[in-house]
Amino acid sequence: MQKKMRLQTSIQTATGILILALPLFIFFGHNSNHYFGLSQILHYIIFCFLFVGIYFLHSKILFPKLYLAKKYLIYFVVLLAQLSGIIVVRPFDRFISNPNRMEQAQPPKLSPPINIPPPPSESPRPLVDIVSIFTFLLAIIIGVTIETNKQLRLTMQRVLMAETEKAQAELAFLKAQVNPHFLFNILNNIYTLALTQDSNTASSIMKLSNMMRYLTDEAGNDEVSLSQEIACMTDYVDLQRLRLTQKTNIEYEIKGNIEDKKIAPLILMAFVENVFKYGVSNHKNNKLIIKLLAEHNLINLYCENTINPDKKNEKRTGIGLENTKKRLQYIYPNKHILAVENDQKVFKINLSIHLN
Repeated sequence: MQKKMRLQTSIQTATGILILALPLFIFFGHNSNHYFGLSQILHYIIFCFLFVGIYFLHSKILFPKLYLAKKYLIYFVVLLAQLSGIIVVRPFDRFISNPNRMEQAQPPKLSPPINIPPPPSESPRPLVDIVSIFTFLLAIIIGVTIETNKQLRLTMQRVLMAETEKAQAELAFLKAQVNPHFLFNILNNIYTLALTQDSNTASSIMKLSNMMRYLTDEAGNDEVSLSQEIACMTDYVDLQRLRLTQKTNIEYEIKGNIEDKKIAPLILMAFVENVFKYGVSNHKNNKLIIKLLAEHNLINLYCENTINPDKKNEKRTGIGLENTKKRLQYIYPNKHILAVENDQKVFKINLSIHLN
């Protein structure tokens, strides 16, 4: 952004110098008998200060205080008054007019030819100062363009800031929804173990304690270590194993280097939770697959579960999964690919995330 602004400033400066140098090119190309004397220097300085003043007066006062304030009538009246002043003063004509001429060698006096009128001393002046009018209009147009672009940049910055604040607020709301929903399912599992007086209840409570510590201490952060997220996943899978029957076959596999990587909390957990929520049946055989591969800055999560006939007519995306999809859009825009496949028999999710 700063490089772009510096480039624009350089282009604007070069354009201004070129506009102010235009009278010089016209002056030296107008008549070879003119020379650049003290009078021309003074008039050229006046010419430059006049149009630089017009530019800054328009940019700093007229445009922001009149045009942007929607005082269009006053704005255009002031511009017409300035243009009328330029037409009357004729600054370029005053600059280019030079009573002094280079002394030229005089030929010997001869009798002038009969009936031949002497050549005119100077070409007639135009009715209006075209160059001054053109320079005035150009200064106004450049000023309007620069100020309009500046206002557009400010508007875009405000819009982006508002969108960022909205995304952050919505993301905080989504996190608040995900955590209680996730915890609710886990407590149901522990409750089932306690009712059956399972010997693994104590270890399950410890695993739940680790998960709750993760939820309370880490899940509120923007990022957590990938190893922490996977540890939470592993505890969750272990808790689920305790309540499942032999009809359910679980393939849980973690491969690759999971150290020194950061990820948004509960992004992976929601998809793992979805596998158990919709893929477990106590009446038919089930196959659940959860595989995670971490390579360089890319992680891939593959989840697959057979569809429980008792739940296939239910809405597949629960609160946690639907919110996680939204979070992916906010946190990893253009950095993730989520493929969902549902053939009414098997439900598959393939998620790839490019971590920063």
